[in-house]
Amino acid sequence: MLVLTRRTDETIVFPELDIKIEVLQMNGSKVRVGIDAPIEIKVLRGELSSPDQKEKVAKKILVDAEGAHEIRNRLNTLSVAAGLTKKLLSQGKTNVAANILSDALDSLASPPAASSKPTVSQPTKVGPRALLIEDAANEREMLAGFLRLHGYQVDTVVDGIEAIDFLEDNEKPDFILVDMNLPRLNGANVIRKVRANPGYDNVEIFAVSGHTPDSAGVDVKENRIADWFQKPLQPSGLVASINRHLHPTCKSEVSVVG
Repeated sequence: MLVLTRRTDETIVFPELDIKIEVLQMNGSKVRVGIDAPIEIKVLRGELSSPDQKEKVAKKILVDAEGAHEIRNRLNTLSVAAGLTKKLLSQGKTNVAANILSDALDSLASPPAASSKPTVSQPTKVGPRALLIEDAANEREMLAGFLRLHGYQVDTVVDGIEAIDFLEDNEKPDFILVDMNLPRLNGANVIRKVRANPGYDNVEIFAVSGHTPDSAGVDVKENRIADWFQKPLQPSGLVASINRHLHPTCKSEVSVVG
């Protein structure tokens, strides 16, 4: 091992390797160095050269990716809550709006609840039927409530398996709103199963995802997806798209049962 003494701004050069190491700063027992090397040469801290440390770094990257997904989901919950709250306020339901927004804000600081009670009742008028497939309880109930405020009859299920069972045993919906990241049977497979059944050819499908169709492995045209919404979802834009694709009578609205 070659041992050298260097001062700040002095360098160590490996001419045959085209590598230069420069002492940038010395502070007590710590030395800050800069390394200039060709792009094909890996430069690692010594503690990262062992297999165990590389595995730890890989796990941290994975956790960071999962954390980004969780952030998108929570932003989506807050966005849906804001849309529902705004609609309730326009109808004078101040107390209900305040409770919904408060619950949504609380959910950002704690894990989502396992289940949640509906906050808005089904419409009193008969309107288009919707099947909402969403595993996150808070988001599911708030989005269902928002759709009900716009005159839709909304049934909800928590995953893809429940969705397929529901479709087999119940009246056909006018449209399906499906989150792509579902347990047991994901959104992409739900859509493929629905489109494989000619009896559902006239059922519109709307997808919600934190990713693009390509990264989710879904061909929008082939599966006849009416619209694809990336999180965080804008509820008013969702309703506007549904209104464009369904019969104009779906634009009628009903009051909230408070």
